[in-house]
Amino acid sequence: MNQNGGFVDLRLNREENRGNESFWPSFTDIMTVVVMIFLISMVVVLLRNMELVKELRQTLKAEREAMALARAAGEAKQSLSAQLQAALDQLHAADQRIDELENRVQRLQEQNEIRTRAIADREQQLSALLEERNDLAQRAAQLQIDRDQARKAQRTAQEAREAALRELEKLRRERDELKEALARKNLQVAALQGKLSLQEEQLAQARQERQRVEDKYLKLAGDYDDLKVRYDRLVRPARSPKGHHLVEVRYYKRKGKYHIDWRDSGKGEFRPVSRRKLNAILEKLKEAHPEGLYVKVILPKGNGLSFSEAWSFTNQLHRAYDYYYQEAPPSEDETEPPGAGDARGRPAGRH
Repeated sequence: MNQNGGFVDLRLNREENRGNESFWPSFTDIMTVVVMIFLISMVVVLLRNMELVKELRQTLKAEREAMALARAAGEAKQSLSAQLQAALDQLHAADQRIDELENRVQRLQEQNEIRTRAIADREQQLSALLEERNDLAQRAAQLQIDRDQARKAQRTAQEAREAALRELEKLRRERDELKEALARKNLQVAALQGKLSLQEEQLAQARQERQRVEDKYLKLAGDYDDLKVRYDRLVRPARSPKGHHLVEVRYYKRKGKYHIDWRDSGKGEFRPVSRRKLNAILEKLKEAHPEGLYVKVILPKGNGLSFSEAWSFTNQLHRAYDYYYQEAPPSEDETEPPGAGDARGRPAGRH
């Protein structure tokens, strides 16, 4: 454009034709400019289309690569899924195997508990037999003390005592045999937990042995009753729970501490109690039962007590609450502990 605001005249001989300017030359100039703008726009559009085509090719290439990666990822996913399924199957089989093993272990534990309770029952039976043996030995000693007052009766009692001692010796041998059998069975329980049928047979044998021991005990008890009848003809009747209220007291020491358990009438479980509480309970029972109390002191195997401790505890309870010691004052021989106890530290006095 010139200074006058029009377009520059690019025609030849413009000076000559300046005076002949008309409408059409101006229109031609305008069309020229329009065509130039159109051409420039077309060039720009073509360049832009080329760039778009290039970008589209790159996009298609990227899509093909992504599809290839997707296919590879799908195959890898299928492979991993198959491996995961196989691993899950193996884990499920392992869980089932573990459940079976846990059930088997639980059954073995239950059967071991049953065998342990059976063994504990046998030990209690053995302990009761040993206590009865001690009672028989004490009564035999009492018969020996009274020999100066009734020699003729002493000979009869001596024969009975010797028979009882022979039976006691036989019972001692059987006790040793039972201990050996018990030790063997403990080893068998520890070594043959998986052989259930064999353990059941051994348990049945143990029950038969226990029945045999009970039968022999009943026979010994019958012999003891005969001895008691003969003895009652000579001296005061022996101490017995018959006709009296039975109270059982268990005394032992664990880790330097003294423990006392008790139960009433020989029923139920032993309950722990302090010495003061035990005295209060025995006082109430003594008032409630005018026929008198039979206080049975039990010193379990491995009680951890010395002879003097066991004797002092037993003697104090008997003097304070037992009917036998309430009916008549004890003799001088009963005020001091005898010179020997049994193998478990149980005093040789009355229980």
